[in-house]
Amino acid sequence: MPGGVGHVDRADSGVNPTFVQAGRRSRAYLERMKTLNLLKDAVHLGAPSKALPVFDFGHDYDKYLADFCSKNDPGRLVCLYETKSDWETWEARPAGEELVVVVRGKGEMIQEIDGEEHRIILGPGEAIINPSGVWHTANVIEPFLALFVTPGPGTTHRPRS
Repeated sequence: MPGGVGHVDRADSGVNPTFVQAGRRSRAYLERMKTLNLLKDAVHLGAPSKALPVFDFGHDYDKYLADFCSKNDPGRLVCLYETKSDWETWEARPAGEELVVVVRGKGEMIQEIDGEEHRIILGPGEAIINPSGVWHTANVIEPFLALFVTPGPGTTHRPRS
């Protein structure tokens, strides 16, 4: 609302006023505000209800874990990843559930539950939750782009046989 709480007229400054917040943190937020490209950048969701940009993430999980995650605040990673070939490994995430949303293309998601493989095919707009500690992998039906919301530390891998 023009002139209301949190309104800042920045028309002549070249700054987009859409995300300006009221209060003393507004200037710091504007200084770090930058468009994210989730194919190369990511977002760290941390406590308490924070969303921090991870610029130039490049799927470097070790650097991400060192820079953003802690025992008291393991957080969650949000990123896009394009899969062009079947995954070479299984992975499990003991720290929490993982959300996978297919944006385009088609993939076969495989979860190993109680020693049995459960397969589901996902297309655009469809999602699956990988439960905590469940081994999972993926096959490509057609190259797919997916949004991942992943718990931070503790992921383990094993080869596919």
